[in-house]
Amino acid sequence: MAVITRLTAAEVDEALAAYSIGSLIGHKEASEGIENTNYFVRTQHNGEDSTEYVLTLIEELGASEEGRIGMVKILDCCAEAGLPVPRVVRTSEGLTESTYRDKPVLVCTKLDGRHVANPTRSQCTAIGRFLGRFHLATDPVHTHVKPYFRDQQWLREKTDRVKRELPPLDREILEQTLSTVLDLLQRSDVRELPESVIHADLFRDNGLFNEYGLSGILDFHHAGRGFCIYDVAVAVNDWCRNSDGLDEQRATALLRGYTSIRELTQEELWFFPAMLIYGALAFWLSRLAIYVRTDLPRHYPVKDPDEFKRLVQSFSNHPFNVLRDSLL
Repeated sequence: MAVITRLTAAEVDEALAAYSIGSLIGHKEASEGIENTNYFVRTQHNGEDSTEYVLTLIEELGASEEGRIGMVKILDCCAEAGLPVPRVVRTSEGLTESTYRDKPVLVCTKLDGRHVANPTRSQCTAIGRFLGRFHLATDPVHTHVKPYFRDQQWLREKTDRVKRELPPLDREILEQTLSTVLDLLQRSDVRELPESVIHADLFRDNGLFNEYGLSGILDFHHAGRGFCIYDVAVAVNDWCRNSDGLDEQRATALLRGYTSIRELTQEELWFFPAMLIYGALAFWLSRLAIYVRTDLPRHYPVKDPDEFKRLVQSFSNHPFNVLRDSLL
């Protein structure tokens, strides 16, 4: 989460006017993430104990109302299943969102816990278990959720947009990787891999832990219908990354956590190394698309795209394979 549009206390109060959650008594900028504005807000209702929420202004270009409606369905489904996700607060009129400064506004409950910078194997196991539960719990709504947006067309468009800004060697790596991933996604056996609702952005800054373990998963704005094994690969690429590629022990722990809830098919295991490349390419491109822009506000958060370039190179030189026996 992050702040792109800076708001005073009076402006936060105006943005919360559509909700019956009490009077604002405090607010604080959230510091993580790169796409939307987020504030932690504290309110009090009729002298009762204060309650904390997260106020989100949707800043992401191209974000659709259809996508947000789908996200709310996903969160409601997860909450019913007892998963540690934010609950979307309805407005006084029962709507799932409001508007402030011509931007969509969401208010959600604030979850307890902290982000982890250096995940342990047990924390990676917990992330794997969450993903397994998430994929199963959201099955009732997965056919009503839009497809994951970082598809073949998105990959081509983003590559065309950024490649002119790259040095020749990086451009060559990007185009070769794009060709590899497009060939992967065109295969008939890949198109038959199990699908579900996928989080598609389960990075360390979207997970919370407290003294009891995993306490919250955040930011479902990228959620959509996609390959289960791709969702696992995206999580592994962040939670299990080190300076040279992937930490094998953490990656195995995450996969074991996942398979303790939902067993991976042999086909999913075969294509897991290729899905790691797909995930690394998608996030390399998304970061490059921000990095090369010259029209962004000075304080707009920009993350290092080379983290995922290095991961792409690592996977190309040393494919990460996993055997079913190692997950038992």
